[in-house]
Amino acid sequence: MNDWTACAPCRSRRAGDHRHGRYHPHTSFACSGLIAGKPAPTRERRQSGPGPAGRQQGFTLIEVMIAILLMAVVSLIAWRGLDSVSRADRHVRQAHDDNQSVLRVFQQLQRDLALRASLELLEPPLPGREAPGKPLLPAVRARADRLELVRSGAIPGSGLQRVRWYLQGGTLYRATAPAQDHYPLPAPKGAVAVLENVTAFSLRDWQAKGGWQSPAGEARDNPMGLEVRLTWRGPQGDERYRQVLGPFN
Repeated sequence: MNDWTACAPCRSRRAGDHRHGRYHPHTSFACSGLIAGKPAPTRERRQSGPGPAGRQQGFTLIEVMIAILLMAVVSLIAWRGLDSVSRADRHVRQAHDDNQSVLRVFQQLQRDLALRASLELLEPPLPGREAPGKPLLPAVRARADRLELVRSGAIPGSGLQRVRWYLQGGTLYRATAPAQDHYPLPAPKGAVAVLENVTAFSLRDWQAKGGWQSPAGEARDNPMGLEVRLTWRGPQGDERYRQVLGPFN
């Protein structure tokens, strides 16, 4: 017989009270709790072959293209941000270098005037004669667009040297002569370009009664003070600088 029936104790119990799958004390096999003549229920297996239930889920071509587009947009935004930061850094560095170049010019001017000669330019008195009151050369001679001075040499004890500052062709030059310990002092030669793109370089001297005045066509010897004005053309346009040097005692 293909189908088996539950035992009498199992048939006498209600189906809700019977726990299937336990071994009956009177038998050596598990009671299925089925009614005689009915097959045991089996669990249906999920279809694994092709079909709606077995189809694998993935990304469509449109979804992949949208993801690539979003990645490209994010990359472009990041690149623009980095490029902006890089350009700002280059601009700041260039502005710093330009300011340092102009600052070095004024520092060199200030050093030249600080080392200007004084008593060294007086002619020593001859025996039996009075000492001349006028120096052989002015320590500082200012013109409207040119400055000439006599200063001590870079090496202590090397003597005096003549220095000239002037503007020519949009470039500010500084010319020096070799230091020498006897007269006559040689004229400045060997000009060196200290700053380019200079559109204006002017000087004014301080007068006790008239204040700041431009030397115009005549030279002013040994002024009490100097006002230096410089206009430099940078990437953002003309930049104007002004420095007051002095008083010179």
